[in-house]
Amino acid sequence: MPAPPCSSCHAARAALRRPSSGCALCGPCFCTAFEAEVLHTVLAGRLLPPGAVVAVGASGGKDSTVLAHVLRELTPRLGISLRLVAVDEGIGGYRDAALAAVRRQAARWELPLTIVAYADLFGGWTMDAVARSTAGSGRSRSCCTFCGVLRRRALEEGARLVGATHIVTGHNADDMAETVLMNFLRGDVGRLARGGGLGSPGEGGALPRCRPLQFASQKEVVLYAHFRRLDYFSEECVYAPEAFRPNYSNT
Repeated sequence: MPAPPCSSCHAARAALRRPSSGCALCGPCFCTAFEAEVLHTVLAGRLLPPGAVVAVGASGGKDSTVLAHVLRELTPRLGISLRLVAVDEGIGGYRDAALAAVRRQAARWELPLTIVAYADLFGGWTMDAVARSTAGSGRSRSCCTFCGVLRRRALEEGARLVGATHIVTGHNADDMAETVLMNFLRGDVGRLARGGGLGSPGEGGALPRCRPLQFASQKEVVLYAHFRRLDYFSEECVYAPEAFRPNYSNT
């Protein structure tokens, strides 16, 4: 059976049926709709005011790559300027390849890139060093727990270094659902109570953070990257198997 016509342009054949709406769209119309929805999220949530200098947390993965690309497309309408900030956690055999993808993105999009390293910020400590220090210690926390805290601090420091007024990260709807589930299973009432927003306003002197892709499903993020032919890094971190999140992401 041939694909139906695109329900938006009515000219091209549909390439997908959107999981969120069921609409049959061609690739270009899907990308246009996706970008319009991110624009609506930013404007309706008043996330990025005109004139904002925005630090994009760039990991080289699909989410941050899609986020940077979409915001670059929307920059004229939002009146913002973008900076890519990447964090080098010091993970041998993993981070170097991811950073190579970020460098390619920065060059292709002509966006300034700043890389901040754990080793420089935390007295020579890298995630590999943290992993070695905790191996066989009987500590219950995984490397990802330590990395999450350090990465948040590193991104903040990198954003300040480039003069950013706001930080954006590529968390999508699937990520947020997993976070809610994990906090529920942990019985973490405090984090459950604080959840639900599109970011944080920047309490305690921290820069405001937001998640423009929070309402976009992971599937649609991947589809957008496919239709826009974006170059991103897709290998899993070597420490991910010991993390809490993967155990419940498909629950």
